[in-house]
Amino acid sequence: MTWIETSGRSLEEAKEAAARELGVAVDQIEVEVLDEGSKGFLGLGPSKVRVRATVLGTGNGGGAQDQQETPTLDDSAAQTTEEIGTSKGQQALAILEDVLRTMDFDVRPALTAETDEEIQIEFSGASDDIGRLIGRHGQTLDALQYLLAVALNRAYSDRVRVLLDAEGYRERHRQMIEAKAREYARRVKDTGSEAVIEPQNARDRRLMHLALADDPDVYTYSEGEGDERHVVISPKK
Repeated sequence: MTWIETSGRSLEEAKEAAARELGVAVDQIEVEVLDEGSKGFLGLGPSKVRVRATVLGTGNGGGAQDQQETPTLDDSAAQTTEEIGTSKGQQALAILEDVLRTMDFDVRPALTAETDEEIQIEFSGASDDIGRLIGRHGQTLDALQYLLAVALNRAYSDRVRVLLDAEGYRERHRQMIEAKAREYARRVKDTGSEAVIEPQNARDRRLMHLALADDPDVYTYSEGEGDERHVVISPKK
């Protein structure tokens, strides 16, 4: 007997794919559901329904050898995502493609680097949609990065860090923050007075601290709570 495995966004789609591969009508196949799929974290990137199928009338006549070689439902259900050939990076791309399709963005994600600990993905596409994807001060990109990391870390036993970028935005932003930090530091040195920076997110505050970490004439610290937390640049006495 010939068993094949196919997948789809729904059971019907998986069955139709199996029927096409076997060259018969849908009502002529026998189907065993291996993975019912899931809606994913917050509805993002649902995993696909996976089935094992054969042509009707051949599933029970293969003999003991065929039955032994065919994995049972319990065996298949125990397989991890890695074991069926889907890497974390590929899963991340699948999630993002679903999200971008839902948002109707003319943007394409590409996997630029992948290790066991980290996945890097770069977006390219229409400039207007890239701008919307980045959002004000990178907030939309950061939110998508956070949600994707949560989704992947729920799906895998070992944690992975996710880094999303859009046409070099992260590097341009880093350079801008560092230049801003140096300019404020120059003013502090000239006036001898502290500079209180407007509230920033944790990533930008860290960039500012790092930019001035080796400056012999100033030091930095953060103060404030929640959305009001900000960096202060102070002269060294």
